[in-house]
Amino acid sequence: MKLFKLLFIFALAVVTTYLLMSLVGTQLVLADVGSFGLEVSFADRVSASLHDMLGLLPILLALVSVALAVAFSLANRCIRWFAGSGVFWYSFAGLCSMPAALLLIKYFMGITIFAAARSSLGMFLVSLCGLAGGWVFAQLMHKRKV
Repeated sequence: MKLFKLLFIFALAVVTTYLLMSLVGTQLVLADVGSFGLEVSFADRVSASLHDMLGLLPILLALVSVALAVAFSLANRCIRWFAGSGVFWYSFAGLCSMPAALLLIKYFMGITIFAAARSSLGMFLVSLCGLAGGWVFAQLMHKRKV
């Protein structure tokens, strides 16, 4: 039962990060569209966001899952080796996980697979999405004592 709770909490952290990244990515692309003088309505923003949430599902969800699994494993080690707050370590791990994963993919494959991460602002916002996922994980782990 302990493993099921851990996997459920991890899944919530992944979904949080995924949904936020999807929203950030969509809104940054639409901001670029708006910068060309084209008007993007609220309905268009909602529609595009929902479309991207489904369209990015297989690749981005896999990326987020692997990145957070590695990051949270490292955070768990840091908690044991250096002590400190689980909220700090898991949040910090989440913050670093998305840029690290995207930069590793860019280094080895030569492409940026998530368009929003091509700018400094986009990479910063993607980092905050990971931070949110790490924070969710830490908060739920603390409550559940998994």
